[in-house]
Amino acid sequence: MTAPLLEIADLSVELPGETGWIRVLDRVGFRMGRERLGLVGESGAGKSTIGRCLLGLLPPAARIEARRLAFDGRDLAAGAPFRGRELAARAAPFRGAAMSMILQDPRQALNPVVRVGAQIAETLRHRRRLSRRAARERGLAALEAVRVADPERVWRAFPHELSGGLAQRAALAAALAPDPALLVADEPTSALDVLARGRVLSVIDEQVRARGMGVILVGHDLPLVMRFCDRVLVMRGGRVVEALARGEEARHPYVRSLLAAAPRLAPPAGA
Repeated sequence: MTAPLLEIADLSVELPGETGWIRVLDRVGFRMGRERLGLVGESGAGKSTIGRCLLGLLPPAARIEARRLAFDGRDLAAGAPFRGRELAARAAPFRGAAMSMILQDPRQALNPVVRVGAQIAETLRHRRRLSRRAARERGLAALEAVRVADPERVWRAFPHELSGGLAQRAALAAALAPDPALLVADEPTSALDVLARGRVLSVIDEQVRARGMGVILVGHDLPLVMRFCDRVLVMRGGRVVEALARGEEARHPYVRSLLAAAPRLAPPAGA
């Protein structure tokens, strides 16, 4: 049996708030291989916290506890409660190399005063120890792979010179260039219009299949995520309330209500 790429068991996270500690994840657990896994739920459900936890991007003071938090066989939890600063140090060897992340707004991920190409090259030179020339070649190839029509122009551009969809593809190229085993896509299309959203998801799907990697897609749109992913975990209040395989019918009342609330373009019967 193939070993899982990611194993999470009884993961709980607490963040400091104005009136005390707030539990944002409560004994979350799942396993995944090199597949497409969706995390869906309302704002504040804990979806993004899982992704940021994996990459060690939680606040330094965050309190974390897990029976197991393992990536590619290496346990990042070490069996005892720990803080965000400790997790950041443990995840550092993987972050930006074996694990990458793209955000919902590419302008949060890209430095506005540094050219796109320099940002992609910096990751490759730091994480993959490539020469300046090799990093440029690999970065341009990554832009071309995500269907950027003019990679040279985007390489020389500043983020504000790109459209939302093109900036998101540039951020995706930066995440994919180091050839990670796991990509965390944190609502990567919510800041885009409908047409750009479909194109970006199509590119992500194409690259995930071609590279044989795992992807965690975080989103609010349950029907959209269910069409894209092999499995979907629906979260509420920091917990997983239901796990659904592609095509499986929802049983939990909350999940059924999410599906019922999704807008439908078809006209009502008899119209």
